[in-house]
Amino acid sequence: MSGWQNDDTEGAGTLLVGQQRQILLTNALYGEVAGKEAVGWEIVLPPAREYAKSLAGLLSELGVVRVGFEAAALTVADYEKLRGELADGIALVPYASSFVESLRLIKEPHEVELLKRAIAITDQTFAHICAWIQPGMTEKEVQWEITRTFMELGADGVAFESIVAAGPHGSMPHAHPSTHRIQRGELITIDMGARYRGYCADMTRTICLGEPAETRMVELYETVLLAMRTCEAGLYGGISGKAADDLARDVLIAHDLGEYYIHSTGHGIGLQIHEAPSLSQRAGDEVILPTGSVVTV
Repeated sequence: MSGWQNDDTEGAGTLLVGQQRQILLTNALYGEVAGKEAVGWEIVLPPAREYAKSLAGLLSELGVVRVGFEAAALTVADYEKLRGELADGIALVPYASSFVESLRLIKEPHEVELLKRAIAITDQTFAHICAWIQPGMTEKEVQWEITRTFMELGADGVAFESIVAAGPHGSMPHAHPSTHRIQRGELITIDMGARYRGYCADMTRTICLGEPAETRMVELYETVLLAMRTCEAGLYGGISGKAADDLARDVLIAHDLGEYYIHSTGHGIGLQIHEAPSLSQRAGDEVILPTGSVVTV
């Protein structure tokens, strides 16, 4: 069993995969689109407030004795609700890893083409922003122009809330755009990505209007750029997530900037903005970047 659709939420579903049948349970609001897009799947639309009851009934109908579920996708409350509806003799078996996520590790050719289009839209938007942005504009104004340009170029929308962090706000990796007015000479960090036909792009860039106010800004920028390029050049299919992270991190450590590198180096990207594999110290040597995976740096 993969995923979980809570009675009170929208935009998700549960996959029930057995030896003979594969079933998609989803909110009735998505019945029509599920019928069109989930080709080959049996669609079940549980009545309101009876999601767990419908799933339990299907498990009994299928004669299931043990059902595995993705532990990260099921809350304790929903687990208890489902367990309370299950017939005697049916055991719920949690799995720490995601079967669905592991299937998405290696991208198929058509997925790569969709990712390339999402990335191209993001690239074009960045070029537009660099030519359009002016001192005195607020971070929020730039954020809106990013979204508008994505849509104009054919994107579904944003892959995540765009970050525009100018001046002192740039020290926060996940800053929220504010009414701060961008000044000439301050660094501006822009983190953005378009979503195209479900697939996400993710780009982080730092720009400056005019000359940087301090020489140290240029030194830091060039060091981070070197770390990024070193990592990109050193990646290969089969490298571990930790070794991939080390490629960038070691450059920053060599320049006495290691203590400030509080972010991981990258992550997989696809239908979700953050997917496996992870390029991080936490990933360790067990996480491998397989040939055909698509990652950010």
